Amino acid sequence: MRMLESLSIAGVRQAVLASQDGLVIESTGKTTPEPELLAAELAALARASRTLTRHLGGELRRFTLATEQREVLVVVFNGYCLGVVVEKGSDRKSIGQELSKLALRLAQSL
Repeated sequence: MRMLESLSIAGVRQAVLASQDGLVIESTGKTTPEPELLAAELAALARASRTLTRHLGGELRRFTLATEQREVLVVVFNGYCLGVVVEKGSDRKSIGQELSKLALRLAQSL
């Protein structure tokens, strides 16, 4: 399918598109964690955040996780999670913009 090709940009180590139950629809990149683990964890975090986001006045749209070495940027849409693992210090703004654009395109086609 190659839906994630536009995420093959500088700083992105891995990308995954997952269903809300954590099933990998597509992944790219060769790094840890395994795509199945990343997809399952992102979907679980999105599900676990539902109560909080409702109390904040809406639905979860995006979230970010950071460690000392890497960051995970995630966009949630129409029951899907689209996430990327990036190197710390990467241009998160341009990566996040591309992630959001791709999520909009996928929302129309999935």
